[in-house]
Amino acid sequence: MLLFTLSVSILTGILFGLFPALQASRPDLNETLKEGGGKGTNIGGRSRLRNLLVVAEFALSLLLLIGAGLMARSFVRLMDVRPGFNPDHVLTMSMVLPRAKYKENEQAVAFYKQLVERVQALPGVLEGRPEPPHSQEPEANFRSISPGYFQTMEIPLIKGRAFTGQDTADANRVVIINETMARKFWPNEDPLGKRIRSVGPIEQNPWATIVGVAADIKRRLEGKPENEIYMPHAQVASRSMVLVARTENEPLNYVQSVRNEVQALDPNQPVFDIATLAQVRSRSVFLQRMAVTLLTVLAGVALILAAVGIYGVMAYSVAQRTHEIGIRMALGAQRRDVLKLVVGQGMMLALIGAVIGLIAAFAVTRLMTSLLFGVSATDPATFAGITLILSSVALLACYIPARRATRVDPMVALRYE
Repeated sequence: MLLFTLSVSILTGILFGLFPALQASRPDLNETLKEGGGKGTNIGGRSRLRNLLVVAEFALSLLLLIGAGLMARSFVRLMDVRPGFNPDHVLTMSMVLPRAKYKENEQAVAFYKQLVERVQALPGVLEGRPEPPHSQEPEANFRSISPGYFQTMEIPLIKGRAFTGQDTADANRVVIINETMARKFWPNEDPLGKRIRSVGPIEQNPWATIVGVAADIKRRLEGKPENEIYMPHAQVASRSMVLVARTENEPLNYVQSVRNEVQALDPNQPVFDIATLAQVRSRSVFLQRMAVTLLTVLAGVALILAAVGIYGVMAYSVAQRTHEIGIRMALGAQRRDVLKLVVGQGMMLALIGAVIGLIAAFAVTRLMTSLLFGVSATDPATFAGITLILSSVALLACYIPARRATRVDPMVALRYE
């Protein structure tokens, strides 16, 4: 990639340096004599080429900026999505109990039960609940949770009841489903009291009664809610769990305290994947954030190049037309007339570039549809806003050399070579 970039850079420098050099090596002597040794306007061919480059630069800059604007608005919309739980002030950490040490399910259940109780007793910890890593099933995602998990995550319970300490391995199997699953399988009836079970031998996967319906959560912010089945941890006895604890202050300040409670129960039990729930949420949009950042940087560079390009062309044009401007002012042209002349010329290039850029953006941004969230690929506000910003930059780039042109002394300009 570095070699490719270096090669393109060198080739660009050679190409755009060689072309004007070739033009200069083959001058039109008749045209040169007519110009009086350098006075007058630019040679038409060279001027058109410079104008063409500025128009192309402006159009490409507008295309890049619109793409960056769409991605930025999409990312903002994505971050505004409510995941179905409150990620603020929540500490998470993972642990896996070795089967060699915790051979019986009851041992795993007892360990996590005691850990939850100890973490809850820490000053500043509101709730502490274990939750397992998520496993994907054909019809639903299964989660085994301890009592109080919904309160810790602040997931509303729509109907029915939450799990309690009475939902043990010896009690009847119970589950809680989410709204999406309830609507899909029981669209016109109450799911409470219905029975479900997972695929497999009935001895290992007995029937469970639905006792509650929880609000939907999102596994991916840009995705739709999926079917979710929650089961009491005491009835599943998962050894691989994630502890979530809601705190009053900065969650990471409680890491050592929670780790100490784990060590108090088992000195050899490690914890890993320590992070706040907000950090976990932020990681889930890492690729989108990188794409927005990269595209914004590229668009910013394009904006600067477009401004420099227009400024350079207009400054060069003013320098070449100093004699002409002097004649105009000597014949009675006002400063505002000169200002209008120079700015008008530059803004005409910007207008042509904007039209071409908008047409290209309407065609190209449709390819970005799958990358956008909550924003149309032809969002009018983004297109209009970016065009206005880039046009304002172009106006400023034209105004500076135009302002300089209005300060030309006609007597000096008439002698200008």
